[in-house]
Amino acid sequence: MRNRKAVLKIGDYMSETFNITYGTPQGSPLSPILSAIYTANLLNASKQWEHSDLTMYIDDGAIYATSRTMNAVATKARDRFHKVLTWLYRNGLDADPAKTELMTFKKWTANHDLIGDTTLGLRYIDLVHGLSNITTTNSLQYLGIYLD
Repeated sequence: MRNRKAVLKIGDYMSETFNITYGTPQGSPLSPILSAIYTANLLNASKQWEHSDLTMYIDDGAIYATSRTMNAVATKARDRFHKVLTWLYRNGLDADPAKTELMTFKKWTANHDLIGDTTLGLRYIDLVHGLSNITTTNSLQYLGIYLD
């Protein structure tokens, strides 16, 4: 963890060597341990959520929510996400809007008007990035597993 150095390479450009003064090296076995300790309070707070859950592995997270209608489940997921963003902000962390996706599933029913149609996306206010959008997707990868 001490006396670490790095260089920045972009295309053909290579910077001078510089010291790394904080953080764990990429792939360090300490990363999952430190992440679990640091985010334990966030995970504990999510235990109070009803009909939703938060899972995390190092710097990847997923929010799961259930409800009777597609609109209600999307709104619940967005509200939980906002709670996570607020916690991250207060603790010096940030979520990458470009890596934030919404995937919905619905139970087949003879009358699809009872649960609604697929949500196209959600807008939210990020304390760091301002007004942002969560893109709806039909397939995504989470921890190396593809869902579609």
